[in-house]
Amino acid sequence: MSQPQPTAEQRVLLAEALQICRYLVLSAAADREPAVVARRQQRLRQIQSQIQGYGHEICCDRIPIDQIPHPVRQAFVQAVLLVSRYGQTGSSGWRGTLPSPTLEKYRPDSLPDWLQQSSILHQLGNQFQLGEAAIATLLGQLDQADRHLTQQSQLIAAVLTSVSPQPNQPTQTDFARLFQRLFDCPLPADAIHGLYTPTQIYFCLDFDTALDNPALTGPSRQRLQQIQAQIQTFSFDQFRRFPTFGPCRPEQIQSPWLEQLASELGRSKAAIAQALAATVGVLPLAEAETFLIHDIWGHYWQLGLTQFQSDYATLADCQEPLRAAETAYTEAGPLTYRQLFGLKDDQVTLDLAKARLFFHGEVRQRLGLLFTHLLGEIVADVAEFKFVWSHPQSAADLPSSSVFKHQPTNLDLSLADLDFLFLRVLHPLLSVELSVRHPSPLESDLLADLSPTHGLTPSQTLTLEISLKQAILQLHHLFLEEYRTTYLPTLATDGNLFAAIVTNLLQVQTVLNQLYTQPALTQSSPPLPMQDLLLIFITSYCAGDCYHEFWQVDDVLAAYFLPCWRWLASCQPPA
Repeated sequence: MSQPQPTAEQRVLLAEALQICRYLVLSAAADREPAVVARRQQRLRQIQSQIQGYGHEICCDRIPIDQIPHPVRQAFVQAVLLVSRYGQTGSSGWRGTLPSPTLEKYRPDSLPDWLQQSSILHQLGNQFQLGEAAIATLLGQLDQADRHLTQQSQLIAAVLTSVSPQPNQPTQTDFARLFQRLFDCPLPADAIHGLYTPTQIYFCLDFDTALDNPALTGPSRQRLQQIQAQIQTFSFDQFRRFPTFGPCRPEQIQSPWLEQLASELGRSKAAIAQALAATVGVLPLAEAETFLIHDIWGHYWQLGLTQFQSDYATLADCQEPLRAAETAYTEAGPLTYRQLFGLKDDQVTLDLAKARLFFHGEVRQRLGLLFTHLLGEIVADVAEFKFVWSHPQSAADLPSSSVFKHQPTNLDLSLADLDFLFLRVLHPLLSVELSVRHPSPLESDLLADLSPTHGLTPSQTLTLEISLKQAILQLHHLFLEEYRTTYLPTLATDGNLFAAIVTNLLQVQTVLNQLYTQPALTQSSPPLPMQDLLLIFITSYCAGDCYHEFWQVDDVLAAYFLPCWRWLASCQPPA
């Protein structure tokens, strides 16, 4: 599918919106003046209203099933199967020492009994004409989701039992004890609150109270300050702990306690530690209500019900320097960095055609990982909006940093995310560090590949090293030129990929805003899931090649989501 190119008017408006978002979201709070903030927030709302008209027309009819592409039908049925698990991953049955007015009121979509029957998979498979192979794939995905939920509920129960004589009612002291085992940092009980669900644990810390406590020793004070800095400062390492992105690291968890849990649950210490790192979140107490719904209902289900985890694991390494084995999947097939270089007459050569293929393939891979993150944040924002949609009289209970709190998607936060990460994920491709005195690890790898089997004299070795540095510099110049002509993060030029990404991001959000707020669909009788189903459908569809699927998902949502939903309604047995 062709990438959307913005009109001249769109580019002007989107460029202005991006500048405003940089000021509102990315600049330091101390640098923002309240009067200027208010003016720019109002202007951003005006721009968003103007560019809403560039969205798609929504198809609301039940079109013939064979007119809906098979991958769309399969993703929709997968979402229907998983929506019944969505409530199990959220905060249904949450408890803790901190009252939460938002979690108290938040509810997943109601599900009719017939959608939760074991026979529903084959019924839906026939209705949506999926075929036996697709049904078998979906059955495997459902089993995988159920195993995850079972293991997580067992883990949380074992964790709470290990620190509390009343695991169903842990106290602040119990949460302090648990925090010490996870972070090797003792805290006064009055500085810590905890919330837990059947699958997750969140610590809400009063950092000021804890740091002011004279009983907090020097090492513990430094450890707590380190944790505070970790949750306030971005690093790619956070993506290793998807979907909490928290500071709990496997190597810091107390080993004897891990051994106890592993023995009890029949799993390895490493598996338990990795699960805890992805399960445990830490929030500043004063900001807890800002994040609880977003993290619990918006993000956590993405771990067990989507394929996003592998993308996030790769994204965590995006800041690492390139190595010789780095592989780009190009239109001509896999291509490694080392394959770009050759040797002729003791001189290192660069294959320019392969270099261009490698660069564009590697950029697409890295941007695909970024698109996974953007979509993951968008659906989390929409899940958070459900509280405002369902309880408008209590909207003040849910603080938000977005100008668009009263809309499903947050254009300002999404643009800021894109702007913040775009160059960071591409940075290793665009940076080069060469030293005459010391070869880099990359150079050492390449020299080992390029050196002839017979021994070289010191003079020949030095000549080869210099020749390789020249070839790397030539490659770097080529990469920079390809970046300048195609990927420069600007909205000012035609045919620019960054502008196309921003335009498509807007179109995805516009379609989502329209679909999510159609009240007629949420009032069906008997009730059918629609809003939660919409979020899970997006992640089910964008589960293979997110670079490719990002450009299609807005069109797919507009053209096929409601027709699929109509077909689902026709499966409903008579009352």
